Amino acid sequence: MPISQESARYRKTHCASRHCESAAIRAREARKALGDLGWAGVDLGKEIPATEFVGYDREVSEAQVLAIVADEELRDEIAAGTDAIVVLDKTPFYAEMGGQVADHGVIACGDMRFEVRDVQKNKGGKYLHTGTLVSGALKVGDTVTAEIDTARRDAIRRAHSATHLLDAALKKVLGEHVHQAGSLVEPDRLRFDFSHFEPVTPEQRREIEALVNANILGGYDIVTEELPIEEAKRKGAVAMFGEKYGDVVRVVEMGKDGCVSMEFCGGTHLDNTAKAGTFRITSEGSVASGVRRIEATTGVASCECADQEHESLRAAAALLKTTPCELCDRIAQTLDELKEARRCIEQYKAKESAGSALDLLKSAVDVGGLHVVTTTVTGGDANSLRQMGDVLRDKDAAVVALIALAGEKLTLLAVCGKDAVARGVKAGDIIRTVAPIVGGKGGGKPDSAMGGGSNAAKLGDALAAVKPFVESKLG
Repeated sequence: MPISQESARYRKTHCASRHCESAAIRAREARKALGDLGWAGVDLGKEIPATEFVGYDREVSEAQVLAIVADEELRDEIAAGTDAIVVLDKTPFYAEMGGQVADHGVIACGDMRFEVRDVQKNKGGKYLHTGTLVSGALKVGDTVTAEIDTARRDAIRRAHSATHLLDAALKKVLGEHVHQAGSLVEPDRLRFDFSHFEPVTPEQRREIEALVNANILGGYDIVTEELPIEEAKRKGAVAMFGEKYGDVVRVVEMGKDGCVSMEFCGGTHLDNTAKAGTFRITSEGSVASGVRRIEATTGVASCECADQEHESLRAAAALLKTTPCELCDRIAQTLDELKEARRCIEQYKAKESAGSALDLLKSAVDVGGLHVVTTTVTGGDANSLRQMGDVLRDKDAAVVALIALAGEKLTLLAVCGKDAVARGVKAGDIIRTVAPIVGGKGGGKPDSAMGGGSNAAKLGDALAAVKPFVESKLG
């Protein structure tokens, strides 16, 4: 039967609708898998213009809400308690890029307050402000005030400007072969990866740290300007790792005519090196073949680090009843005292082992002229066990002894005097015979051998096996 035109149109429309709905679902699922970053690759439509960044010289700016994303969908309005992404026509918030983390802050209007905890820039140049609407309602088209957390921005500036000083110091101390291989700039903390084919020595590390701090204390002006890229290159500006540059670039100069540092950089910086505060290297190590990493602190983080170290020194000095300035001498003295105490303890243990060994000889059983000793000791260690065995072997050439040390695991020591060895009774053979009885193994030389085991319940059988073993060897 022929299909009517109306039916055909219905099927075509219905199929297209299902296809669009399916594509939308797949897009939502893909974005959901990526979290907030899923929208970084989405243009949000050409009708929404790129965001104008005004944060280089402003910390607060009026702006208009261009788009809101919540629950994986574009929304016209959201209520308090909603997690969302907000797009503005202009913003003072720096989006995470070039190794520098994003600004935090607030978007507000009247009783409406949207707290920003992350900012990303998508491929269409829109700044995606991720956060939570903590009060009021927010609608597309609202005029709002965007304000960054200035304390956080200042801490990030300190770390970022110090990163440029560190790069310059590394080149000066280690050589011009040093190139940036990655970085992370956080509030008063930085991580810098660089090309270098050997560990940085303690002396080089101190020199690098001192050079950065000298340039901070120099109080050099930090000047930023936008230049055509070829002009910037002619001036000697250095491109930073991972950055993509257009025809016009932003150049950051530290010191007169960039005498300290001159680099391409789109990040936020101080206006004077002195504001970075104390620079402290906290670690240096390898992250890949030919790539090293330095982690460091600036500003408040450096002060906190120093306070913690000073408190640890004061606490250590108090434990040793001295002052922090005299702590090294006191530690050296304590180590000498500890060394002497250990020597005295070892001497005491040796005397104790000798006395115990001589007592054991009194309980020896005569087997064909050889003196068989079997016993169990507790509370010692393998070293004291050997000392006891040495005394037995040296005091009686005819001794055949098996001593067991009972603990978490059994330790067995067999010793044979030179007369016993001459008659064919060997310590190694004794251990290889009795250790399996207690679930262990071992071996050694004819005059001394050791073994172990785990079955303490069979220890009596192992000790009892020594006398028959000696008798069998003597025939």
